Formats: sequence, structure tokens, C-alpha cells
Amino acid sequence: MFGGMESKITDAHRALVRRAFAEPGEFATSPLYQALSRTVAADDALLELAAAGRPGQYPTFLFFGAVQQVLLTGAGDDPLAAYYPSLLPDGVAARPAEEAGPALVAFCARHADALRAVIGSRLVQTNQVQRSLGLRFALAAIADEIGDRPVHLIEVGASAGLNLRFDRYGYRLGGRRFGEPDSPVQLVAELHGDGELPDLDALPALASVRGVDLNPVDVLDPDDRQWLRALVWPEHHDQRILLTAALDLVAGDPPPIVRGDAIDVLPGLAAGLPDGEPRVVFHSATRMHVPAERRAAFDGAIASLGETGPLWWLSVEDVPDPDPRTDRSRGGAGLQLRGPDGEARVLAVVEGHLRWVETLPGV
Repeated sequence: MFGGMESKITDAHRALVRRAFAEPGEFATSPLYQALSRTVAADDALLELAAAGRPGQYPTFLFFGAVQQVLLTGAGDDPLAAYYPSLLPDGVAARPAEEAGPALVAFCARHADALRAVIGSRLVQTNQVQRSLGLRFALAAIADEIGDRPVHLIEVGASAGLNLRFDRYGYRLGGRRFGEPDSPVQLVAELHGDGELPDLDALPALASVRGVDLNPVDVLDPDDRQWLRALVWPEHHDQRILLTAALDLVAGDPPPIVRGDAIDVLPGLAAGLPDGEPRVVFHSATRMHVPAERRAAFDGAIASLGETGPLWWLSVEDVPDPDPRTDRSRGGAGLQLRGPDGEARVLAVVEGHLRWVETLPGV
């Protein structure tokens, strides 16, 4: 262990963390994180660091976010930085990702205390503003069901609340433009599939918006903004630019975000909503961070929002269930809906960061 510290995790926990790094399917668009994941999986000292987060935190995202955070906040001259496209001047190529492993091991040995402090105190709050496209697509898809009644929108795992300001961004999907053409935040995605694209400008009116988060990100706080930047993968330059633009836009009018565990907070929010008025709840890449033994309670808390009015439950979390496609080679996650009648269906299949959308026939 780094610094001569004794192991604080069980063999079973270490095995789970090792498996997460040994099979990092989530990093399909980050060659650097793919390569570094193999290094972590083979090194017990690195696994010890990566396992030091709060229960339920996904170790790969948290560990690599912490490494980039330390690089961004004082260790930018470390040899490891030469492998990070995000840390290099324009026109300077990063060193080959597959050669970065030894530099990571040395970096973690030098900065173990700083890494432990970040991993032990921060949460994975990626707030990929591109996922606002998923929310807008879903709202357009269910607009006819909701009718002319304004809806109360709640995002679980809202982080900085960027998705809650989805109506202030511009969108380009499949060559068509929607939303605000003059917004500094313009989201572009590829369009696939044979299904009909809903009119993304035909949306339900909003009665209210609010978020829930264990540790809301303050869009006005420089340290919080830096943490969100650290969670952007090194090769994703476009996401870094979008994040900065969205943070600046939302800082002018931050949405209300309730601090707390959704399991505890949502029943109270449900009780405060006007009886009979429609409500929409949305979460993306959030449930995966809920400890397995608490997921049933998490689902129950969301369902409680439907006790006093019709609830449309939208999520982007996992593979489509069921997956209605005959060709599943593209992969992707399901943009899932559970309507007021309790029926679950897939509205579309999307890339995890909403870089593409695949429409489905009959939806």
C-alpha cells in the first residue's frame, strides 16, 4: 500500500473493484482510461486507493476523476500529464495511451494523500449536459399523453442542475434544429433508426423544476466547477467546452436543488406537489451509484411521486429493457419510460452520453 498503510478493504471488495477496472466497457470513447484501467486492475495499491470512495460510488469514474482533479489543481507538471489530451496546449499530441501505466503508478505514489482526500470526499457528478437531449426527446415523445397540463419536473442526481435548464439550449439532431438557436449551448447528436423523430419543440409546459442531489454542485463555486471538469474524460474536448458554456449559462439562474438522499427527500417532495397535477421525474447515470441493497428503496421513493398525481418516470441508466431492435450491434442505453399506468417501454436507444439517438419503429 502507498505510504506503508495497511489494507482497509476486504478481499471481496477488492475483487469487485478489480473487476470494474478489468472490464471497463464504459470507456469505449477514452483510449487513455481503457489503458489505465488495465494498470489499476493489476495493482493492489491502486485498487486500494480506488476503493476508498463512499458506498455506491462507481470506482472507475471516481478514481480517474480524482487523478485528473489533482493534475488540474497543482500537479500539472507531472510526467503523467503528457498522456492527457485535456491538459496539453492546442496542437500538442498526447503520448501513446498504452504507455501511460508506469506514469500513473508513480503519480499515485507521489500524490496518494491528495488522491485519498478527493476520493473520500467527492461524489461522481458528471453532469453531462449532452444528456439534456435525452430529457427533451422524452418530453417531446410523451407530450401528447400529458396534453396541455403543465408538469412538475424533478431530476434525481441533478448535480449542478444543468439538465433542468434543457429548455435554454439549442439542439441539432439528424440535420434538424430545435430549441434556442442563439443559445451559447448547442447540443449536436447523430440520428439513427427507422422510427419517427418527435417534434422536439412541441413540449409540455413546465409548472416547476427542481433537483435532488446528495451533494449539489454550486455553479458559482470555482472548486465545484473544477471537479465537474475533472470528471470529463481526457479525449472529450467538445464535452469540456459544452460544460463550461452550460455552467456559465445556468449560473445566471440556477434551478432549486434539494440536498439529501432521494430515498428520504422524494416522499416529502411528493406530498408538496398539488394533487392531480402531472409530474415527470428524470435520472441518468444515477441509479448505478446507489448501493445495491438500497435500489429497491430508491425505486420506491421515485414511485411515491405518483401517489398524488400522474407520474411519467424517465431514465437513461442501462441497456434497453426490453431491447426491441433486431440489430443490437450499436449497443447503447435505453431511454426508458414508465407511465402513469405502470407500463414500462423504451422510447429510444441512446449512446450513454447522448452522442447519438436511435429511434424505434412504432414509438
